[in-house]
Amino acid sequence: MTKLASSILEIIRMMIMMMIVTAVLGSMEHQLLKSWIPWEELYFLFLLAGNVCWFLVLYRNRLQFSGWYRSAETQRKLSKNATRTIVALGALLIATPVILTWLTA
Repeated sequence: MTKLASSILEIIRMMIMMMIVTAVLGSMEHQLLKSWIPWEELYFLFLLAGNVCWFLVLYRNRLQFSGWYRSAETQRKLSKNATRTIVALGALLIATPVILTWLTA
């Protein structure tokens, strides 16, 4: 397989996995948060952004090594600091609806 074809397949694979992961996590988080706080449609953006952050860490640290595209330059895990920062940012984004509700109450 040529590099171009394998990179296109890898992008498609990544997009499909990201859509599935963010949809499943977002649905579970939405059901949980909806039982705790009054839900506003804007909150979906926070959940989506947080789940994309978490998917980025999952993909860069695990999933990219099992795909079709192989390259020594681009296939590196995130550093521990970057991983912790992105996971914390994702958690903060997911917790933002609860924080906003508490601050406005």
